[in-house]
Amino acid sequence: MNNRNTAGKIQLMFTLLVLLFTALFICSLVIPELAMMWLQLSSGILMGVVLYLFMYGGYYYFDIEKQDGHFFIKFYNTFPFSREFKMFQVPISSFIKYEIEGSEFYRRKLLLFQMSSSQMAKYPPIFISAFSAQDNIAFKSFFASLK
Repeated sequence: MNNRNTAGKIQLMFTLLVLLFTALFICSLVIPELAMMWLQLSSGILMGVVLYLFMYGGYYYFDIEKQDGHFFIKFYNTFPFSREFKMFQVPISSFIKYEIEGSEFYRRKLLLFQMSSSQMAKYPPIFISAFSAQDNIAFKSFFASLK
């Protein structure tokens, strides 16, 4: 299960928005007919907001595989300048539950819990904001198949 198509569409959308607002800002500085203060301010602010959402919105490419009594969750941020790849390996036998917190669009988190030496341990949150409705169905069916 992965969200490659959805994450790619979101990355393309944010990249195009950042480029559009950057071009509008530069054009409002360079072209005398577009040199309006409200255009410069609004395009600069919108560029900053979109860039902030892109960087810190929790839009991750996400891949889950099940192998040899474990499931592997591989994920990395869709923001193009920080391609930090991370992976969790969770034993199916000690996996207890998962929880999803946050809004649908911004910083939605997946929390995984496992039993380790008679105590419940929680993995660090994984951001799953880049999920479509079909990705959510596939995601929930994957975890339903683990039980």
